[in-house]
Amino acid sequence: MIQKEKLSQFYFSQYRDCAKNVKKKNNEGKKTYVERIDRLLAEMKQAKDGKISQAHLEEYHRQIRNLAYFAFKENNQIAIMKIRDLMMDELVRLDTTILRQDEQELVTAKFLEFLRTEQSFDICQKSLRSILSRYMNVELRNQIIGMVPTRPETEFPEALEMRRRFVLHIGPTNCGKTYQALERLKLAQKGVYLGPLRLLALEVYEKMKEAQIPCSMLTGEERIYEENSRIVSSTVEMLDLDQKYDVAVIDEAQMIADSDRGHSWTRAVLGVQAEEIHVCMSASAEEVITHLISLCGDTFEVNRYERKTRLLCEDEAFSFPDDVQEGDALIVFTKRMVLDIAGRLERSGVKVSVIYGSLPPEIRRRQIQLFAEGKTRIVVSTDAIGMGLNLPVRRIVFVQTSKFDGKHNRPLTTSEIRQIAGRAGRFGLYDTGYVNAVGQDGLSYIKERFYEDEPKVDHVSLGFPQILLDMDDPLDAVMTIWKSVEIDPPFEKISVEDVLFLYERAYRDRKEIDGFEDKHILYRMLTCSIDTRNRDVVSLWLYYCKTYTADVSLHFPALIMCSDSGLMRYETFYKLLDLYYQFSVRLGKEVDTLRLERERAKTEDTIMRYLTKDKKMYIRKCQYCGTPLALETSFGVCDNCYAQIRREGKPASMSPPGKTRGKRMERRPGSAPEAARHHRSRHKRRHI
Repeated sequence: MIQKEKLSQFYFSQYRDCAKNVKKKNNEGKKTYVERIDRLLAEMKQAKDGKISQAHLEEYHRQIRNLAYFAFKENNQIAIMKIRDLMMDELVRLDTTILRQDEQELVTAKFLEFLRTEQSFDICQKSLRSILSRYMNVELRNQIIGMVPTRPETEFPEALEMRRRFVLHIGPTNCGKTYQALERLKLAQKGVYLGPLRLLALEVYEKMKEAQIPCSMLTGEERIYEENSRIVSSTVEMLDLDQKYDVAVIDEAQMIADSDRGHSWTRAVLGVQAEEIHVCMSASAEEVITHLISLCGDTFEVNRYERKTRLLCEDEAFSFPDDVQEGDALIVFTKRMVLDIAGRLERSGVKVSVIYGSLPPEIRRRQIQLFAEGKTRIVVSTDAIGMGLNLPVRRIVFVQTSKFDGKHNRPLTTSEIRQIAGRAGRFGLYDTGYVNAVGQDGLSYIKERFYEDEPKVDHVSLGFPQILLDMDDPLDAVMTIWKSVEIDPPFEKISVEDVLFLYERAYRDRKEIDGFEDKHILYRMLTCSIDTRNRDVVSLWLYYCKTYTADVSLHFPALIMCSDSGLMRYETFYKLLDLYYQFSVRLGKEVDTLRLERERAKTEDTIMRYLTKDKKMYIRKCQYCGTPLALETSFGVCDNCYAQIRREGKPASMSPPGKTRGKRMERRPGSAPEAARHHRSRHKRRHI
């Protein structure tokens, strides 16, 4: 907390020294400075806390500097006393009341020393807030540069001391590279598999069990331990850097460039303590992976693979739904479109499996099994299909060729197209896989990039160094400045937006959070892998932050905590269950394992019932007449109703609520009544 008396003394010493060391070019105002001191002091006293602008405040600083100059030059003890005992107190009051709480925490003895030595007399013309901003960008930057090793590989001294041998398995999808790595893993006395998804970790776990190899599974969502297990199958984030292994397998290593998760692959390559490390990846990542290996002084050999089945891009554009065939996987990039298309197909009597990101892993697995066993004929999926999931897909069809990446809608990249397209033509089922897209424009875009060389990965993602948690400064300031510090290529910093978002939420209630001042505890809370866009998940996370010390275990989630309805309600509840487990493990709380397993199983069954009973309810329909909308439209009104609105100010027909009118998956601002007013007033189609 700011000690205002000490701050006033510091201000006065700066004004005094400035007056003695700086010489004015003219003496304008010398005759009236005594009267001006009284007028300015009266004006400052009338100013309300936190209501003065920064520009106005900086003008006070400059005026006081001029007044102090004359007072000390004339050795006017009365004027000096007024500046010291009255004016400084008012200036400090105005300076500090416009600061946020986190900014106030930066005003420490170290900061004042920085001002005294590095920014002498700046306070005589600038507000405290503007100087604090510079301090964060100079002092913290210098500290961070001094604390963080210039060579990231030196953060892993145990691995650096080993002489590790890397075996690189390089090739496209469906070429058998991961199979070869796993065959070697089976022979290890102590080995680890590191993959991108819980589903892949589970798949490897089951393969090891089938081979009668004792194996444990470790992911952020669950842990399955087996005594005397030789193999640990896990997601890459769960790597234990203190363990030593005979063999390690790092799968899908091209993800090392991912801005959110890529640092986990970088950490694995640089830090895993294994004598033999198998890395499976596409050719695009070869250069950056071999660069990391060379930084560690380790050796490597390369095994290259070709696809075992041909992959062709069709010449005739796909027409939905006429061209749908058994074994197709239709690719879109929103959950809403997945369920919409699935509903249209099931209305035509076609059984469908669906895969999208917010589905619980076990549900994705069940949907895959239905397709693999022939109980469903078609898969409708987001790009979640592209990451190592083994599906008997004959043809990949891109219904959409652009996706929202969290910031803006953009066209698919060559790497994304090839990764997804590679799922077609599974070896052992088909001799050839096919790729297509809806519409001639879509097919032209996909075909052009399908035959391009995949661009090389030119950077690797670097995680936040936890050594910085020992700094005295606020965590958000440290992370923000760390992110801005430039590092040598090919390294790039991870995204910290989600962590900073959670920090801001926690900061508002910091007085209720035991351990907020302990950055190590706070960091464990902030780095929980949660859906920060889901308000219910964030609310429960914040509740856990406030109450985790109240008992030996956390409050178990309840369905009533979910504000959504229908399918989304149970998807959200599953996320709450995952948060309960993850937060408990991170903060050392007891987990009610039996209840958690029971609730997960019940929730999974409920979600499966939603997905298998009737998807027709998810078809997007005109909000006025209830007619199914064209697949490619992004509007909520059909052409007929839109034309009628343009002519007459109202649609031709209005369906009674709850009958033929299309149901909405989510509550959104601007729903039907509001949208109707909007149409009548502006005669424009509302974009959903």
